[in-house]
Amino acid sequence: MSVKTSVFGGITISGNDAKAFDRQVTHGRPKQAARDSYARGKSLVDEFNRKGYATIKPKK
Repeated sequence: MSVKTSVFGGITISGNDAKAFDRQVTHGRPKQAARDSYARGKSLVDEFNRKGYATIKPKK
């Protein structure tokens, strides 16, 4: 396995990890937390596009 990164954030994965990553991207299913995060982010983008800004409320 080899993982290479750079100052600019590029990542190179090789070997079995690259094969596993490719399978996960191709056939994997998102977890509920990922779907929830996407929905929250999409609503922020929609609000920003409508109003020109987005309001974020901290959770307790």
